[in-house]
Amino acid sequence: MPALETDLQIERDHLTASRAALKRMREHAEDLFATGDKVAGDAYAAETLGRHLSRRIAELGDNPDTPLFFGKLTLAEHEGVFHIGRRHVTDTAGEPMVLDWRAPMSRKFYQASVKEPQEVDTRRRFGFVKADLTSFEDEHLQTGEDIGTSQILLDEIERPRVGPMRDIVATIQPEQDELVRADLDTSICVQGAPGTGNPNPGL
Repeated sequence: MPALETDLQIERDHLTASRAALKRMREHAEDLFATGDKVAGDAYAAETLGRHLSRRIAELGDNPDTPLFFGKLTLAEHEGVFHIGRRHVTDTAGEPMVLDWRAPMSRKFYQASVKEPQEVDTRRRFGFVKADLTSFEDEHLQTGEDIGTSQILLDEIERPRVGPMRDIVATIQPEQDELVRADLDTSICVQGAPGTGNPNPGL
């Protein structure tokens, strides 16, 4: 089997394992929700715990038409490999299988570049058809390889929008990343027509 096909199958296997892990996490939260009144010990605590677990169960829902992760970081000097996605997923030992895109480490996925690799050796973007992983594209930042504009990124941005507005976490650009991570006490002006994805940060 060619190396690219082998890599693709490895990534598909990780996707399958990550979905199974997410399912286990949701089932665990559902079990806690079912026994919450016994664990809490009093009515108020039980209600508070119930609300928290109800939100947690909703957050752990899996959409079969949406990819669980869209990117991957391989850090230089064997410092780790991280899949970047829409929610945090861990294995039974608590080790991350998918990092939430909002996690501090995930920022490197959006901000790293050939000029400033930020310890990233390889940034991988995944191509999907619905939730089926079909391709990937690598950028080797430590070697100075500049592939220009990612075709996978362009395909995702230009994909027709049908029905409810879809999230844009897979296509956030460095300037947009700065905006969404800005401190709450920072006032920001964003200029641009809705849906253009072309923010112009001001004061």
